[in-house]
Amino acid sequence: MNQVKNPPDSTGPAMTIEPSPWPVIDDEVIASVVRVLKEESLSPVMQVGIIKEFEDNFAQFQGRKFAFAVSSGTAALDTAIHVSGVGPGDEVIVSPYTWGATVGCILHNNAIPVFADIDPLTFNIRPDEIRKKITDRTRAIVTVHIYGHPCDMDPIMDIARKHNLRVIEDCAQAHGATYKGRKVGSLGDIGCFSLQASKNLIGGEGGILVFDDEALFDEVVSWASHPMRQFQELQDKPLGKYIDSIAPNFRMHAVSAAIANVQLKRLDKWVVQRRKNLEYLTRALSDIPGIRPTCVAPDCEHAAHLIPLTYKADELNNVPLENFRNALALEGLETGSYVGTPIHLRPRFQEQRFWGKGCPWTCGHAERVVEYKKGDCPVAEKRCSGEELNLPSVGFHVPCNDYLDQIATAFKRAAKKALAGEL
Repeated sequence: MNQVKNPPDSTGPAMTIEPSPWPVIDDEVIASVVRVLKEESLSPVMQVGIIKEFEDNFAQFQGRKFAFAVSSGTAALDTAIHVSGVGPGDEVIVSPYTWGATVGCILHNNAIPVFADIDPLTFNIRPDEIRKKITDRTRAIVTVHIYGHPCDMDPIMDIARKHNLRVIEDCAQAHGATYKGRKVGSLGDIGCFSLQASKNLIGGEGGILVFDDEALFDEVVSWASHPMRQFQELQDKPLGKYIDSIAPNFRMHAVSAAIANVQLKRLDKWVVQRRKNLEYLTRALSDIPGIRPTCVAPDCEHAAHLIPLTYKADELNNVPLENFRNALALEGLETGSYVGTPIHLRPRFQEQRFWGKGCPWTCGHAERVVEYKKGDCPVAEKRCSGEELNLPSVGFHVPCNDYLDQIATAFKRAAKKALAGEL
């Protein structure tokens, strides 16, 4: 329940309600953790106990044949890139508007990121921009369902099938989001999720992959698990000859699985409520000059992990975004940016500095020069140049109209000050 500190007045800050805390750690979650601490191994090396239970439950939730739990969302993406056959000198198409780990996992596999621009309303990678970036070195596409909004997956899958490319879904922010009635993570070849403590489904830390291909499952086990699980799953299969401890060990901790397994039962209910709150807030902000509320494309259901808004300074006396954010802070509302600088314009990419000696860009397998420059992704660059204004969604898992009304009041007051020349 959202808690009222003091009712707002015309002179005090607009925000007087504390949002309901997230994550939800209640008696059922604690009991699940305690049971694992008392009854199970804290370092399971095979698919047993709570790890197996969570994997089975999540696969069923996603409608996929396999789920494989790992130590983080980054580990999930890293594994997905590797088992997709991506290697030195290969190219992977990805959005420049994302968390850095999405792109880092391409570099981890000594492959080269190629950036395709985003849609100005959903902030997701655009199919037509993907099509422009395909070369004979392209091996995969990573689709990031940013903020919880699904990518336009049908045309992306058509492009991928035409060019024989793997599609890896980064669903770190999109648990429970749907595209044309199907859950994200069930649309591409592999879906990757984070269970970090701010996400819609949490395990404290952790990640999980979902997919349908048994050959992929064997590759994932061979790459991301302890030799004992490799022996359990692969001893009578072709990859059995590679059972060893050389590959990364990305096992999920049993306590993370104990937390996530309980949270999973509540996820659908929470996401439905997040959606309702997003819709309510969108209506409340819709008539405020200079503020574009969150857009949701047709046939999509948003997971509302974060609430992306767009700031239009030209409608508010050209007040800089930072000044407007400071005005919101005086009303008790903290806002932020998520990406800040598009990935392709960050120093690591401008200097092509990652592994050392220029790799992967200058390794012997790179067959062309890939450079990153301003203007490559103009939509992403424009958003990151004074338009990116995001709200946290803490408390959105429960009804909170009064809290949302106060957010709208904070924006109205800040906009009024901007128009009056007070910012």
